[in-house]
Amino acid sequence: MKSLNWMLLVAGMALVGCETTTTTTVSASTNDGIEVSKNKYDATKAAQTRLALGLKYIETGYMERAKQNLIKAYEHKPDLPDVLYGLGYYYQAVYEYEKADGYYRQAIKKAPKNPDYLNAYGAFLCESKKEYAEGIEYFLKAISQPNYTSVGEAYENAGFCSLNAGQVTQAEEYFEKALTLNPSLHKSLYGLASVFYEQGNPRRAADYIFRFEGRARPTAGSLLLGFKAAKAIGNRASMRSYGEKLMQLYPNSPQATEYLNLR
Repeated sequence: MKSLNWMLLVAGMALVGCETTTTTTVSASTNDGIEVSKNKYDATKAAQTRLALGLKYIETGYMERAKQNLIKAYEHKPDLPDVLYGLGYYYQAVYEYEKADGYYRQAIKKAPKNPDYLNAYGAFLCESKKEYAEGIEYFLKAISQPNYTSVGEAYENAGFCSLNAGQVTQAEEYFEKALTLNPSLHKSLYGLASVFYEQGNPRRAADYIFRFEGRARPTAGSLLLGFKAAKAIGNRASMRSYGEKLMQLYPNSPQATEYLNLR
């Protein structure tokens, strides 16, 4: 689900916006390479710079340094929605979900019509807290914003959230809408394969797995689903192919263990 990509875009914009700072003071400099102007202090730019670094550290797995920079961003500008959102993302990444929830909600309170916040918070609710109904509500709020340009991705997210909630028919509708708006959303092909398998239609599931793998590298989940669909329709060649690929590419995955128990 989409969340970090948008924040990294914000991070990049923040770094670009702060490249013109001048001389560094000893008290303000850090080994992160940040420059703070002697002559002029801009709290928003300082917060954006720290936010950008914090998000980059999350991306590369340096969580302590990420937290250090995000807290400093908050000290510079505690009411900046992007900073609140960044802290929410950090706490989600380190599995402190209650803190994450609090910061996400603060960000949305500051910017209640920001569709990226709404979509990403919906993803957090579905993925991390398993609060599927509320997560879908936030996806639909994002979709309803007139200037939102990633509607397909939000529908895709709603599809997977519905699928995890056992709402298979609703998931099918959301995946279809996602692909209508953005045919390049290959994860929705996998989502529809899962839907059709759950509905007892393994042939259609196999068709959509084939389409998914024509656009993306197979995942452990897609290979296991492909094996299950092939087994249901009695296609031994496909069963063998999917099983071999799964064991070759993802031998230590839970899907590989399930496959070994099914074959």
